[in-house]
Amino acid sequence: MLINPKYADLLKEPFGILIRENEVDKEKLYPFIKKSVKIITVGDTTTEKLVAFGYIPDLSIIDNKEKRMIKSKTIKYQVEKRIHCENRPGEINIEVINLIKKLTKLKFNKIQIIIEGEEDLVALPLFMYSPNKWTIFYGQPNEGLVVVKITNNIRKKARLIFNKVFLP
Repeated sequence: MLINPKYADLLKEPFGILIRENEVDKEKLYPFIKKSVKIITVGDTTTEKLVAFGYIPDLSIIDNKEKRMIKSKTIKYQVEKRIHCENRPGEINIEVINLIKKLTKLKFNKIQIIIEGEEDLVALPLFMYSPNKWTIFYGQPNEGLVVVKITNNIRKKARLIFNKVFLP
C-alpha cells in the first residue's frame, strides 16, 4: 500500500508522549515499562536504547539501518524467534500488516522482526491492532523517543489516519 502524498504529513506528528533525545534515560522510561503488558520497539536506535537500559522488548521491529543508512553493527540480544519480512520504503506491505495482526493475538515473548527495506511505517498497524496496556516505543527523527500506551482511542486514531494516508 502506497502513501497518499496529500496526507503524508499526518505521519509526522508524534503519536504519543515525546521524550526529548537529551532526556531519554532508564529512569524516565521506567514508569512506562512498569505498567506495560508488552513492550514493543520500532526502529534500530529505539531498540538499542531500551536494550542498553536493560529493557528487552517483547517484540522489536528493525531494519538494520539508521536514518536509511545501513548500520555497521547489528543489535545483539537474546530473542526466541526472528522473522524476516519485506517492506519497501514509503509503503506498508499487506503481509507485514497481517503478521502484526497475527502476533498481537498470540502470546509471545522476545520476537524480532527484521525488515528488508524500511520499518518506519510499521508502527501504525501496531497502534491499530495492539491490545490495551501494550506500550510501543519508536523514534521521532531529530527529536527523541515517542512512547505510545495503547488504548481504544489510540487504535481509533490509528485507523482513521491509516485509512487517509494509505492508498489501497
